[in-house]
Amino acid sequence: MDSAIVLAMIREIVLLGSGGGRVVTIRQERRTGGLALIIDKMIFVMDPGPGSIFFFNQMGLNPFLVKGVLISHRHPDHYSDAEIYIEAATRGASMKRGLLAGARSVLETVEGMGYPAISDYHKRLPELVAPMSSGDSIVYDGIKINALKSFHSDPYAIGFRLDDGKHSISYFSDTKFSEEIARGAECPDLLILSVLRPGNLKFPGHLCTDDAIRVIGLISPRRVLITHFGSRMIKASPEKEAERIEKSTGISTIAATDGMKIKLSGAFTPLDLYTGGKGEP
Repeated sequence: MDSAIVLAMIREIVLLGSGGGRVVTIRQERRTGGLALIIDKMIFVMDPGPGSIFFFNQMGLNPFLVKGVLISHRHPDHYSDAEIYIEAATRGASMKRGLLAGARSVLETVEGMGYPAISDYHKRLPELVAPMSSGDSIVYDGIKINALKSFHSDPYAIGFRLDDGKHSISYFSDTKFSEEIARGAECPDLLILSVLRPGNLKFPGHLCTDDAIRVIGLISPRRVLITHFGSRMIKASPEKEAERIEKSTGISTIAATDGMKIKLSGAFTPLDLYTGGKGEP
């Protein structure tokens, strides 16, 4: 987008959970609600897993300000609360409003994956429904959204690149390392990575810390946020892994915590942390 044209501005990121994977989701060692982007007076929710809407309300956010739901793939720790947010975005299913964007496996019947994760009823509610594959691009309410390549057990999984004309965020959900995923994600103001395991403890279709270091080297972000931690990462200390990433890459890196709020200032310093008040953003 033309950097001189700013129709909407991404102002804050709210961590509705920093956990991920089956075991952490089942045991709720950390919350698994995904994240929210506060964009002026609207909110986009990304990968809302179990408990997301509960924690969203508990944090004092207004669910009726939700206007976008983005889902990277069809595993329950990424989409389970999505239909509730769709109902919030559409004012209790009373009006055509909002964006629902996600991987084709989330929104369509695709080979090998069966029926879509989101019901036909809920897909009829939003103003715009956008099944996306890597390389696809849409613009909604001044926010440009590109789908990024991912490699996961859901073969239709994607990441997201969001640009408001001033700020850029590249977000990767579950994916294995590949040089291909960097295409279209380069040089964001903030790179958000799902890092399931510490060190070099690999697990198919996911990143470990060593993988994250390689991804960061390819993408060259200004800042990095790691999240979506599995049990082994939690035991190893995400903060220590973030320190190791920063030492290896020279790029400021922070480990997510449940409820963390990252304020995006006018100068865009994405790792300014603060405690927000309740009510509308």
